Amino acid sequence: MAKQFIPSLHAFRGFAIINIVAIHAIEFFFYFAGTSEITEKPDLTPFSWAESILFHDSTLYFTFISAILFSMILAERGYSSFFRSKLTNVVLPYLIFTSLITWRSWGLTPAIFDGSVLEFLAQVGKNLITGGAIFSYWYIPVLLVLYLATPIFAKLLSMEKAKWLAVPIILAPLVCSRAWPDITWTNFAYFLGAYMLGMVVGSNYRQTIELIERYLYLFILTAVASTAVLAGLFYLDKPKWGMIAFDESAWYVQKIAIAGLVILLFERTMTCVPKWLDILGNYAFTIYFLHTYLLFEMYSITVKIIAPPTSLPIILALAILNVVLVITFSVVITYVCKLLLGKYSRRIVGS
Repeated sequence: MAKQFIPSLHAFRGFAIINIVAIHAIEFFFYFAGTSEITEKPDLTPFSWAESILFHDSTLYFTFISAILFSMILAERGYSSFFRSKLTNVVLPYLIFTSLITWRSWGLTPAIFDGSVLEFLAQVGKNLITGGAIFSYWYIPVLLVLYLATPIFAKLLSMEKAKWLAVPIILAPLVCSRAWPDITWTNFAYFLGAYMLGMVVGSNYRQTIELIERYLYLFILTAVASTAVLAGLFYLDKPKWGMIAFDESAWYVQKIAIAGLVILLFERTMTCVPKWLDILGNYAFTIYFLHTYLLFEMYSITVKIIAPPTSLPIILALAILNVVLVITFSVVITYVCKLLLGKYSRRIVGS
């Protein structure tokens, strides 16, 4: 397939980062509201459930888009180009941000790292391996494993007698649940399944779009039903059976259905990407690296200037505002970095 800019997929990357930021920013503000010492305050449980049901596991969208774009565009450039680009555009920014956040530390009371240079380097090394510099970085080590698996998956899909193995790999996340914050093999299996699905979709992109369109109502029903199942699982306190977390299985199905519907919507309605969504698509990786750290900094300022709100409409409005603000600050910082760093910006901040 010709190397090309695909508006629907670029817009989907912007959609993905909005979802990822939203769950973190809303949860931060709900936590802040919950610190109020006033006894009569609104019960945020239904709203906390709702934002989790809608936005949790949105990193699956990133996984889908990475795999789809590999099959559609990057595979033609060869593995040397693929791995070189991931080293310079993902690993280097990850190293830089991990080092900065390890030095600055993070938390509700952030502080400067006060150990020796050797202790600092050791901590940076540990954080790189585990994604432990800040809570959202857990996904980067997983993503790096996905990159390493790319040639294996591509080879498997090219072999007539072996491509059937893609089916159990894609279905594996239904029984191999993500177990954050623990680092387990099931975390990798969960996202490897999504990555394989994305590679299959990318290899058959137009056919997939036609398939979604043909079975549109089934995709809508699947999205609605999986969301309803998640609501029921939350009510039952998210039951598990061995390594199977049923909510993670439902989220996997939900995110596949939503991804299909959103990409189809963009395919059928977009000839060009709106400027604001284009910016989010271009800056997505840097926003991912920045947003959780900024949320901690914003929290430390917020607690000093306002009391925790107790009015439900105000809490919900400010939670949404928190999403808008952290995205805006991330975009502004990224833009300034691009101006200052020029052609080296992508290697340093990821955009």
